[in-house]
Amino acid sequence: MPLNNKELSQMSLDQLNEKLRELQLDLLKYRADSRLGTLKNTSIIKNTRKDIARIMTTIAQKSRENKSSNIKKPKSNENS
Repeated sequence: MPLNNKELSQMSLDQLNEKLRELQLDLLKYRADSRLGTLKNTSIIKNTRKDIARIMTTIAQKSRENKSSNIKKPKSNENS
């Protein structure tokens, strides 16, 4: 079942990284099963790759948000 973007945006970075590792291991297993000919539903490989991409996108967005919130705005010089 594909992951929902709303669910992903509510997860913490640690949870996202854990889910990413889990899906990467699953993808490795699916690819091995596909090579051996024991994987019946080959579309699961494509769906897992898309889920990994969704998670990586969400991680990048959250990282950008954290960086932008940490940047301090320079004080304007009002004495000019």
